[in-house]
This record gives sequence, structure tokens and C-alpha cells, in this order.
Amino acid sequence: QTKESVAYSFILEHISTQQKHVLCVGPTGTGKTLTVKQKLMTGMDPAVYTPLFLMFSAQTSANQTQDILDGKMDKRRKGVYGPPSGKKYMIFIDDMNMPLREVYFAQPPIEILRQWMDHQGWYDRKIHQKNTIVDIMFVAAMGPPGGGRQVVTNRFLRHFNHLAFPEMSDESMTSIFGNILTAHMDVNFPPTMKALINPICEASLQIFHRCLKELLPTPSKSHYTFNLRDLARIFQGCMMADPKKIGEEQPIFIRLWAHECQRIFRDRLTDQPDRDWFDTQLKDLVKETFKKNWDALVTTDRIFFGDYMVPGADPRLYSEIMDAAMLR
Repeated sequence: QTKESVAYSFILEHISTQQKHVLCVGPTGTGKTLTVKQKLMTGMDPAVYTPLFLMFSAQTSANQTQDILDGKMDKRRKGVYGPPSGKKYMIFIDDMNMPLREVYFAQPPIEILRQWMDHQGWYDRKIHQKNTIVDIMFVAAMGPPGGGRQVVTNRFLRHFNHLAFPEMSDESMTSIFGNILTAHMDVNFPPTMKALINPICEASLQIFHRCLKELLPTPSKSHYTFNLRDLARIFQGCMMADPKKIGEEQPIFIRLWAHECQRIFRDRLTDQPDRDWFDTQLKDLVKETFKKNWDALVTTDRIFFGDYMVPGADPRLYSEIMDAAMLR
């Protein structure tokens, strides 16, 4: 929990308990889905509110959306449907702006939801009779348009209270990743290795911010888009390594960190000037943050970590590979 996520949960609860719809907007990796799911599953009164989860994709159709929601409804009386008596459904729609537009630029799954927003129901496709649906409300999450996400019509957005999830502050990111890494170190490594936690958090944030600032997407490099998930993968990779092979050897852990940065950021770069720039940044950070000389730290041409050197091993151990000839 960060102070931001506590604030979002508080606002989300207070708006939704007034039966107002909430739309969470923000870039990838800012915790929209996590915050909303956590709130709906554990933070609301289960005697009153029942969460339903829908995830939109580019292939989602209006009929699918209608059938999923109709399948959850009980009949109250003729032509009126809703959740079981005494309950209210809180329907969470993730990636709401993902459905593809049709020929007239509408998004059919969103239009069926807009029909409920405007008219409190939709039509049964078999008997062509309007079904009124009561005691439901919507919470949705979506990222900014681009990369498969569409612009959503204002006729639908006007029904929502918008809650912005901006990029996390460096302080929050350091707190989150620092706590995760500390818990891992406490269990698997000797106490001397804990001295690396702060430098790794600082260096990871630095390399992430430098890539965001310098490696901008262009028409020929449209995949140069980095988000918080890339930063999380650095720590995920560092925690995959076999602690027994590292022991108290801080240089191995620093090489592991550098290897994860190369796999996540450098492998995405398409031309040599960009790769050279990245290598320079990595060497500078090792010197600034870890107070180590790159040439003394890395004695081979390239850093390799992998879990494929022992065929058929169970469990497969992720460790450093020093013998390049054996790797080939």
C-alpha cells in the first residue's frame, strides 16, 4: 500500500457507494486494476455489494458483453432483472477502450453499455422486448489512446466520475520495490547483501528514467515505449537467481542486475548508436551507484545468466554462465 493507493481506494469507495459510476484513467502500470480489484473484493460490504469482473479486448463484441451480464442477472418481475434481491452488482470493466471500432467508428460493447446508462436496460435479442436492469453500477479502467486503445465517445464518458492515476512518484516506486527486494534478501541472502538494496533501487529508477527521456518512439522505432512493468521486470529477474550460487558475492549480484537491464531495455534497441548509448549509461550507473569499475566487474565480453546449462535439471537454477564456449 502507498499513500496514493489508499487515497484512490478512499475516493473510489465514497463515489461508488453513492451509486455513481467511476472511471479510472492512467498509463500502464500505475496500479488501476490492482487498486480497484482489491477494493471491490475486500474493501466493500459483501452483504450489499457483489463484484463482477469483465476484461475487454480488441475482439470483444456487444453480444458477448450482453450475454455475460444477462447470465448473471436474476429475474425480479416481468421485464425487470438485477442481482439477487438485496444486493447490488459493482461491475468492473478493465481495458474499457480496447474494443475495435466498426465502420462508423462506434465500439459496439461500449454502445450496449451506453444504452443501459441512457435507458436503464437493453433489448432481449430473441423476443425483441426491453429488459430493464436495476441495482448495478460500473467501475472501469482504461489507458490513454494509442497502441491498440481507441478514443471512447464522450456520450459514454459523460456518465462517469473520472479518477486519474498519474505515474507513481520515485518515492513510491522506491518504497514498493525496496520492500519487495528486502523481503527476498531477508529470506535468501546473508545480511551483508542488504547493502545492495538501496543502490539497486536507485540505479534501476535512473536507467528507467533515462530510457524514458532519451529513447523516444519514432515511426521506425515505434516499440520504444517503456512503462512501470519494465521496471518491475528488473526486480523480478534479480529475484529469480539461485541464492546459493551468489552467496555473499556482491559483484555477482551487480552483474545480475546489469544483465536484467540489458535483457529488458538493451535487447529492445534496434540500432548500434542506441545500444552504445545504453552501454555508456549502464557503465556510468555502476560507477556512480555501486562505486565499482565496469572493467573490473565484468571480465567477459558479455554477461550471461540462464537456467538452461544443466539439461533436465529440476528445479532449473538461474545462475551466471562464465564459459562462453560451453554456452555455444
